Order: sequence, then structure tokens, then C-alpha cells
Amino acid sequence: MSEHPVIACYRGLDSADAVGLGALLADALGEPLVLASAYRYDPAALSAQALPIPDNARRAKAAAAALRRARQFVGADVDVREEIVPAARVIDALAELARDTDACMLVLGRDVSGHVTRSLVPHAPCPVAVSPMSVPLPRLGPLRRIGVAIDGSAPAACALVAATRLARATGAQLELLTADQTTEHAAAWLHVARLSLESSGVPFTASPLVGEPRSRLTEASADLDLLVCGSRGLGRPVAALLGSVSAHLIAHAQCPVLVVPPTVARSDGGPLGITSAAANA
Repeated sequence: MSEHPVIACYRGLDSADAVGLGALLADALGEPLVLASAYRYDPAALSAQALPIPDNARRAKAAAAALRRARQFVGADVDVREEIVPAARVIDALAELARDTDACMLVLGRDVSGHVTRSLVPHAPCPVAVSPMSVPLPRLGPLRRIGVAIDGSAPAACALVAATRLARATGAQLELLTADQTTEHAAAWLHVARLSLESSGVPFTASPLVGEPRSRLTEASADLDLLVCGSRGLGRPVAALLGSVSAHLIAHAQCPVLVVPPTVARSDGGPLGITSAAANA
């Protein structure tokens, strides 16, 4: 049986939540956890004699030390591996690592600058989980309530599949959420989602939310342990992406957010019921 690890990216204490969340999800899915620490690698200039760059060695040593510290946030029963990733551009290196290991998920820490949202999420080869700045570190714990945002799009349909798999693996209650300007529109999307879950055996509730989707889903996240949503960001202008529902939730949700990018599709071979990273290379 092939492995599809969960990759947790660690860069310091502000990424402790990423390691904890990654360990929790890897354990639930029965997959290994890869602790990754990326550092900026400056290639040697072309010359008659290539000279080593001292800063590269210093950064690699710091990355290795960071991974040793990250181990304290992982339970003893989790299969853990380490990857030190030299990178001219960290975002590209993480995506490449996900493809090389056929990861089912990338987990990142708190995104102060929004760089993750702008650069990685819309083009990621697999789902990306982020714990927003608004989530206190002690809040992370067993998944008892998993919400999934439904809007009729293909990424949202894949998000529902992934959320259902996670709910089954963790024994969590699944909550279907959809937000629209009218109850009728919200209820219509929920009806379709209910039909797809009738034979799943996963307990679920359905909540139509009337109002602006970003604000209503952010409010609903206060009662969840994880919120899963799709992203339609691929190929859209940065300005449009930053105004999207998934980008807003990454920044403001009150629980960790798992974003399913538009690059993935349904696949029974992956632990989340959707394609893992190597399939989207």
C-alpha cells in the first residue's frame, strides 16, 4: 500500500500549531508525518572555481536544529520523518516536496504576511491546512466537529469528500455549511450534499447560513475544530484571490482551515478520497 504523508512545515515556535495539527491529521489518516524545514539556498556563482557559500551551511544547520525542536510537538506514536529543504524559493520547494513524496496534505503555521495565501494555496498540488493567527495554540486538540463549506463548485465537492473521510477517521461530527443571500439558495446546495452523504454512515448536520459567505462562515468556525473548504483561486488575479472566501477564512477563522485547491480531483486511492500531490504534478 503506497504512502501519502502529511507534511508539516516548521520554521519556529509560530509553526508549533502546524506540527501539532499535522501530527493529529497524520495519526487519524494512518499516514506518516514529514517534518519539513525549508531554508533559503543561494547557489554559487559560476566562476573558474566554485566556492562554498558559508551562509548556506549556516542555514542548513539552523534548519536541522529547528526540526529537532519540532519533535517535542509530536506524540510518540506518530511515524515521523524529517526533510531539510534547500530552496531558492521556499513556496516552490514545498510544492515540489509534496509531489516527490506524494503527500496528501501540506500543513503550515501562522501566516502573518499572507504570503501562503497568495503564493501556495491556489497552486498547491494537494490540500493545504493552515491554523489562523486567531486560533490560540492550546485550542488545537482532538477533532470532534468538522465543518465543510458547500457552494456547488468542483473544489467544494472535493472538500466534502475530504471532510467526510476525516470525519470517519476521527469519529467527528460532520457539519455541512453553506452561506448565501437567501435561505432557498443555501438550502438547495445543502440538499445536494445530503444526498451524497446518505449512505456514508457519517453522522452530520446541515446549517444554511443567510448572509455574506465570508463573515457567516467565519462566525460558524467558532464552534468547529476544523473547517474544510474549496478554493477557486487557480488562474485568478491576486486581487480576486485575496477577496475569496478561502483566503478570508485562512486569515480570520477561529479554527484551523483545510483548503482543497482546484488542482485536485476525486480519487479513491488517496486517504482523503481525492488525488494526492504526485497525481497533480
